[in-house]
Amino acid sequence: MRKPLLSRVMTLDAATIDELYGLEPVFEPGDHAAATSELGVFVELQCPWCGEPYGSMLDLTDSSRSYIEDCQVCCRPIEVRLEVSERGELEQVSTSRVD
Repeated sequence: MRKPLLSRVMTLDAATIDELYGLEPVFEPGDHAAATSELGVFVELQCPWCGEPYGSMLDLTDSSRSYIEDCQVCCRPIEVRLEVSERGELEQVSTSRVD
């Protein structure tokens, strides 16, 4: 005999419900397991010019690369180098001055 609909629905986990309804997963603040996704990761970098730390969202959808961004504190240009694994995980990030 089949279980009543309510008891079947009550046993579903959040991931199964998201899949059934075509929903995107919800990432809760402080959930370190969800901090990395296929899109990117939020990290704290240090400016090589002024030494101040600042937060930056790193795009992990491309492979390893380097790019230029301005320091959020002193506005000087910083070269950010990313090393991304074949699975799309951040392996290393470094910053240097652009002289």
